[in-house]
Amino acid sequence: MHSVFQVYAATKGAVAKRSAALCLPATPYELLDTLDKTRVEDAGELYVEIEEYHRFPQLAPLLSGEADLCQLNALAQKLSELDDWQSIAFEGLVNMAIEKQEPLDIPRLIDFAHSADCCYVAVDVEDDATLGRFYAENGFVPKVENLPDEVFELLDFQKIGRDCRTSEGGVFTSGGYVVQHTELEEAYKDMDLTLKTPDYTILLEISKGHFNDPAYDSEKTVRLSLPAEPAAMDEALDAVGAWDWQEAHFRCLDCRVPSLIPHINEDDSISQINRLAQKLQAMDEKVLTKFKAVLEATENSSVLSATHTADALDEYLFTPQYASPEDMARGFLESSVGEAGMSTLLPHINLYTYGKALIAEQGCILTEYGLISREDGQSLKPAEQSGMRMV
Repeated sequence: MHSVFQVYAATKGAVAKRSAALCLPATPYELLDTLDKTRVEDAGELYVEIEEYHRFPQLAPLLSGEADLCQLNALAQKLSELDDWQSIAFEGLVNMAIEKQEPLDIPRLIDFAHSADCCYVAVDVEDDATLGRFYAENGFVPKVENLPDEVFELLDFQKIGRDCRTSEGGVFTSGGYVVQHTELEEAYKDMDLTLKTPDYTILLEISKGHFNDPAYDSEKTVRLSLPAEPAAMDEALDAVGAWDWQEAHFRCLDCRVPSLIPHINEDDSISQINRLAQKLQAMDEKVLTKFKAVLEATENSSVLSATHTADALDEYLFTPQYASPEDMARGFLESSVGEAGMSTLLPHINLYTYGKALIAEQGCILTEYGLISREDGQSLKPAEQSGMRMV
């Protein structure tokens, strides 16, 4: 799944803003993870703005400013699925709306992204003269059919192209000429963009291994939700025509801990991955957030090490309300001098510098989810190896 947008998400109106960066389209758990990082309960509490366009940069003037995260993700999801031809059609529909001065919001763009098949596309036709020649050569202009070649070349192709484009309401894009031939799909009105927790903790895509033997290979794929019973795993193998997991190939599509997605692969056995899925399923939301923070702080990313970490969470202290060095400094001072004394102290203290010093002194690590330290007071491993890393 190719990234379309990179967005900045932050809490609206909070004194201490919590923020996160996210590439769209995002998986269901990646969206929910953004809520964890920003400490909000609902995506509607977020200010979201596109920071970078990995595809479709022509949308920048239309999508500047604040956006709805779930709407933007739905748009990015469909745009990521478009092939080159469909992308040209989408750009054409946008250009048509701009020419007609129609209002363009994200729901309308979602409809356009679902309506690529409602258009004809002439690839690499970039001006009226090229369009006129294309139409004349391909039988779209009956009046000029069967002309001798020497007469055909005397035609005013630019006028022919301009007349055709004007009559049918077509537009030029960066990839070719586009004209709409049927009514647009109204996809957005039937979408449910409410964020929901999936019914899996790890989602795998299973396929059969390839051995450069056409008679043996299979293009079939199937999705397997974990944790799963042995019977469900066997059904997945049967569906792709593999005898056992030695013959199977799989990749992770989503995980309740998104940072683990790129690390869940054939380096670990399916039983190990299923065991991790079982542990993730048993965690409530507070424990899960602590688990994600510990993984970030300790840089444990493999399936095996993550499973061991899940069994050792009691060894760590987690302070989710601390999202910055300033939070750390303010919390320490309030516990020392009380709220009354804070008004006198604050104008004379650099909270950021003081907070960094406190974090280093106490051997903590500030993660995107909050502050992590060890119950026994010992330094966390990344601090010992490479110095303190702060977010």
